[in-house]
Parts: sequence; structure tokens; C-alpha cells
Amino acid sequence: MITICEVPAGTYPIGDNITAISRPAHTVPLAAFGIAQTTVTNIQFLAFIAAGGYQERRFWSEMGWHWQEGKEITRPFFYDNPLFNAPDQPIVGVSWYEADAFTRWLAEAEGLPWRLPSEAEWEAAAQGPDAEAPRPRVYNTAEQKIGYPWAVTEAGNTSWCGAQDMCGNVWEWCSTRWGKNWQTQDFRYPYNGGDGREDLSGSFARLMRGGSWFDPMSESSPTNRGRFLPGSRGSNIGFRLARRL
Repeated sequence: MITICEVPAGTYPIGDNITAISRPAHTVPLAAFGIAQTTVTNIQFLAFIAAGGYQERRFWSEMGWHWQEGKEITRPFFYDNPLFNAPDQPIVGVSWYEADAFTRWLAEAEGLPWRLPSEAEWEAAAQGPDAEAPRPRVYNTAEQKIGYPWAVTEAGNTSWCGAQDMCGNVWEWCSTRWGKNWQTQDFRYPYNGGDGREDLSGSFARLMRGGSWFDPMSESSPTNRGRFLPGSRGSNIGFRLARRL
């Protein structure tokens, strides 16, 4: 069961005028959507594994299936690591391809339009119409020296819409393309959802947001735009779901 937090239709500020890749600060109109209250957990992802999600071609994009078959991937990278596999910890060690496949599986299983959030939706859910960072600023970042993601039941930070730990803990994959590779920023701000950046096909590097337990707090600004190759499976990268209301 995924608990969602409602984000009403409106115009939301995103970006900033400080960091080169987040410039310029601007606003984007968004339709109403729901964002998951927490990142997907190990126990939730286990259901995908148990249902044969890694073996079902229909849940994977063309490039995702090619990646999965070529590497013979059958489960997350840190599946057996006790630092990362507690039931209520965020799932980590999953690529963008795996996160995308999970959303397709869950959408079919529940009959609901689950997907990854766009980076504009993620930022709107994190800081809202008044551009306020989640409070309190209890972020699981490198400064905490914990060394792993804490459980989604921990008393971390809460955004204006009720979403928990959008800053710190784990990076969260978004649907949005960054560019053809990690170094090349083909899709710049201002955000334009109609210019191809929300195309789920191909092997483009994808945006990830929120910072993590491994990175300094400066990386956990709601406007910071991280990115990685879609096959990356870091111990500090997970994902959160979204869907239209």
C-alpha cells in the first residue's frame, strides 16, 4: 500500500540562480498529482521480485530489458547486505531501469497510473509554492555519520505536502532525461516537459534528486539537480513514486 500526498494543480517555483545547472529560477505550471509519502522500501520492492518482475518483459523499457538481460540482473545490488536490506529501509542498489520497471509492474497490479515523478514534480513536492525546504532540517547526510539510509519510519524531515525525507537519506530517481551521457546536459532549464526530456525510452542519463546519507548537506537542497547513468546502482540511490490524481 502506497500512501500518497496530494499536490494541487498550480504554478510552482523551481530552480535557483546560484548553481549553474539549476539556473534560472523560474516557475512551471503543473497538473494535480500525488507523490508517495516515502521512498519505496525493501519490503515493497520484494513484492516485485516475488511476482517475477525481473523475468517479465512487458514491465521493462526496450533499453531496460536489454540492460537487464545482458547483465543477468535478478535483484537489487545490495539485496543481501545487512546495512541496506532491513524491510523498512529505502530500497537502494536499483538502477533507473529497475525503478521504471517497478512502476510499470505496480501500475498493472493495482490498476493505478504509478510512475516516477518528473524532476519538476519532485521539486514542487519538496518545497511547494513558497519555495521552503522541508522541515525540520533533520537530513540524513554525510554530516550525520550514520553510514547508511535510515528507515522510512524514522523522524526525519517533512515537506509542505507531507512527503517524508525528500532531502537526504537516498537520492531519488526521476523520470526526466539529463542528456546522452553523464557529462552532457542536453536538457537545461527552464523546464519544458514537452521537449523530449520526459521520454522514457533510450539510455539517457536521468535526473535524481534530494541528496543522500553519503553526500554533504549542500547536495540536499531541493533545487539541486543530480544525475547518473540509468544503469547505475548505488547504495545511496532509491526512488519514490508518483501518479496523477
